[in-house]
Amino acid sequence: MAIRRDEYLVTTARDLGAAAKHFRVAAGVTQVDAAEAMGIGQPYLSSLEAGKFGGSLTHALRLLRFVDCEVIVRPRKARG
Repeated sequence: MAIRRDEYLVTTARDLGAAAKHFRVAAGVTQVDAAEAMGIGQPYLSSLEAGKFGGSLTHALRLLRFVDCEVIVRPRKARG
């Protein structure tokens, strides 16, 4: 879920895929070029961006690093 133009709140696999796609596109990188650089097929990259990780987040995290993003885990702010 997009929070700001440059931030995503990731609570599901689909959110992570959407964030990866957003930043790949923002970096001006095609799926074909990203997949080639990562050593995976373009159809597999497409499925990652759709939130279908097949049990492994490694490639999604690698894509985020490739487009110069970082993943930060922090406690949520207290509600109420």
